[in-house]
Amino acid sequence: MKQTDLQKLHDALAGMEDLLARSHGGRADDETLLEFRRMCWEALLLVDDSECHEQIDLLVQHAKDLYSECEPHRADILRGKIRATLGAFRARLHALEGGYGKRWRDLRAA
Repeated sequence: MKQTDLQKLHDALAGMEDLLARSHGGRADDETLLEFRRMCWEALLLVDDSECHEQIDLLVQHAKDLYSECEPHRADILRGKIRATLGAFRARLHALEGGYGKRWRDLRAA
């Protein structure tokens, strides 16, 4: 994975968090859902890792539930699940970045 792709992934995750902070959910909001799904699609195209793909699937499902009609308590739970999934995604990216960096250092040392 190229460094530019990693930066785009980090930007997409930051965009999802920003969107989550601006729009609290709990009501039908097709525009916000579409924007959130666009960022998920961007991330999906950039990363070739099955664990990350599973996390993206979870993000999409939680966002579909959040940006539909639901009780405020349920919206709070869904926001928490999205934040936790974004954190897991970041941790996975960090692990992948470490692997890429190590390989690059190994190649340069050879």
